Amino acid sequence: MSFTNKRPGGRILPVRRLTPQVDPQQQFEKLATAIGEIYKHNASQLSFEELYRIGYSLVLSKNGALAYDGVRGVLETHLSELVHSSVIGHAEAARATPSPANNEALLSSVRMLWSEHVTAILVIKDILMYVDRVYVKNAHLPPVYEMGMSAFRDQVLLAAERRLITGVAKAVLGQIVNERHGIEINRSVLRGVADMLIELQDTEQLRPLYETIFEPQFLLETRAYYHEMASARLTDHGAAAYTRAVQDDMNAEMGRVKAFLAPSTSAALRNVLLDELVTKHASEVLSIPDAGLKQLLDQRSVDALGVLFGLYSPLPAALTMLQSGVFECIQARGEQFAEVLTPMSPGSPQALGAAAKTAMALRWVQEVLMLYDVYDEFLHKSFRDSNEMRKTINDAFIQLINANSRAAELLSLFIDDNLKNGLKRKSEQEIDHLLERSVLMFRFLQNKDAFEHYYKVHLAKRLLHGRSLSDDAEQSMLSKLKLECGSQFTLKLEGMFKDMQVSGDLARGFKKMGAMDELGFDMNVSVLTPTFWPALALPMSEGAKNSAEGVSLPSPQLRSAVDAFTSYYLTQHSARRLSWQHSMGNADICVQFGSRIHELNVSTYQMLILMLFADEEEYTTLTTIEIQQRTSIPDGVLERQLQSLACAKYKILTKTPMSRDVNPNDRFSFNNSFRSPQHRIRIPVVAAKAVVESEKEKAESMASIGRERQHLIEAAIVRIMKTRKQMMHEQLVNEVIHQLSAQFLPTSTMIKDVIGRLIDREYLQRSPDNPRLYNYLA
Repeated sequence: MSFTNKRPGGRILPVRRLTPQVDPQQQFEKLATAIGEIYKHNASQLSFEELYRIGYSLVLSKNGALAYDGVRGVLETHLSELVHSSVIGHAEAARATPSPANNEALLSSVRMLWSEHVTAILVIKDILMYVDRVYVKNAHLPPVYEMGMSAFRDQVLLAAERRLITGVAKAVLGQIVNERHGIEINRSVLRGVADMLIELQDTEQLRPLYETIFEPQFLLETRAYYHEMASARLTDHGAAAYTRAVQDDMNAEMGRVKAFLAPSTSAALRNVLLDELVTKHASEVLSIPDAGLKQLLDQRSVDALGVLFGLYSPLPAALTMLQSGVFECIQARGEQFAEVLTPMSPGSPQALGAAAKTAMALRWVQEVLMLYDVYDEFLHKSFRDSNEMRKTINDAFIQLINANSRAAELLSLFIDDNLKNGLKRKSEQEIDHLLERSVLMFRFLQNKDAFEHYYKVHLAKRLLHGRSLSDDAEQSMLSKLKLECGSQFTLKLEGMFKDMQVSGDLARGFKKMGAMDELGFDMNVSVLTPTFWPALALPMSEGAKNSAEGVSLPSPQLRSAVDAFTSYYLTQHSARRLSWQHSMGNADICVQFGSRIHELNVSTYQMLILMLFADEEEYTTLTTIEIQQRTSIPDGVLERQLQSLACAKYKILTKTPMSRDVNPNDRFSFNNSFRSPQHRIRIPVVAAKAVVESEKEKAESMASIGRERQHLIEAAIVRIMKTRKQMMHEQLVNEVIHQLSAQFLPTSTMIKDVIGRLIDREYLQRSPDNPRLYNYLA
């Protein structure tokens, strides 16, 4: 079965719809009437579907321009009427009398009009959505919402006959000034007006009216206001009060930005404030008489300094002034500290004794460390750990410390005093803080090798005399120095500790073999490696050599003890030689004074002197010369020993004549009538305690340090030239200074002299073509 198409080539046509012709103008009139109702807040009575269809129909009927332009005209008419009815009167009143009330009335009316317009235009935008999507897009016109915004701008704010924008800007600025003066204002109104200016665009500059009209004027008036304010404050404010007021002003202005101005204003406003309140008066604020930076530092005004730094830190020029001020204040305190040391000068009319000089030296170090603690607190709490301020403070202390030619000696003396006496009743944290601060001061020293020299001397005395209070503190200090300067720096110091450990083992072995039972007394010998111990490594005078090895031992027991230990030691180390250093020993001896016995702690030399009177008759007297002949103690050393026994607090010997000075013919006898409530008495050697060196001793120490520096410079030059083979003079000098700067700062003259000696010894050779070019000779 089949079907045939009887109408080949036919098609079905769509059903024609007949739409009635509607006048576009009439449609637009409905739209215009609806817009009027929207402005009258009657939008709820309108049919949005019908209004949408009107816009749709106008676009389909090619009347999109009528809808778009017509709506703009309606908006402009409504806005013009509303301005006259609700704003102009307030604007004229504010212009005539710019009081807070009139300003607020004007701004409130503008804000209300703006708010109503925005609400209306959002509704109109939705109604004309199809117009936006089709007609506006094809015609390349601004969207309906933007067109509404421009209509408000042109009819309300920028209309030539009114120029309302000027009055609005003045009213806002007036309200800001009123608030600065403490008058309460309505910030929400200002927030609404600022939002309006931010949203409305300037057609010429393509930026918001806020940026082109309001903000420049606001910044200009703010600059003028604070310019006068700063000048007035400086007449009756100190640095602390001034900077606190400036900080309050900054906070208040930033609060206004956050409350009702554009966020973009913040940076520009801050710059204006800093420029007028800080930059232009930075130096003046720091130097206010009796209330400037110096007083803030002296009074330890941590909070005020924090405010000051917060204001100065964003400004490079101001920060440089602050750094200079802090540096100068530290230097001024350093000069005050230096005055403490003036009596230590041998030419000073107030020259003091050794003990008083030592006390002053310790006080100087303590004052410097306390001052650093103060500025360290400033750094953390006031200067916010600023790297710039840290460098300034460190540089100032480096200069302060190294301005004192005795700084290395005094620091070592300070550490020595604390490790011997100053750690009592201190907690572990306090001890660690003290050592940390000492190492910090050591870090600031330029001549670290000088410190090493003095520290070895003081450490040697502590170890040999058993005067250190804490082995843990000694090891902690050694570890800190090692961490600071490396293992090479502490090599000899560690060797000294090892010698004391080995000596302890030898003493136990010597005691175990029963030698002390035969002697009748205990003997503890410290066996020292000469290269580790500075007192042994220094060149000896003839008197010192006699002191070391040529001393006569008056007692057979002492001679037997020395021989016994020497034999024992050589059985343990046959290839070595012992040199006895009696000047570095001490002894505990029991002495009978009448019916009373006292235990005396004395030096080895004092013991030898007292033993001269042990077997003599009660009233036997010996002259200084006789004592020297029988003991072979050098003259200068003997004088101090006799002063300690006869002229100090404990008069074990009687001196004739009685005077402080010891002369060759003075006579000494045993003081059998000596009495003391103490059973055990320590007899200190005059000037043998840790004291500041005399000028002569200082010269000898510097000579020793100088010799060591010569060796270091030689080693550095050889090491450099061995690597480079050939170098110009200036390059070699700079490289040597760079390598040795961690220990001391060699001068170019010192380096030049060493180069000359190396040339003479044929380590280096001048180039025949260029005398300033050196060649290394393998």
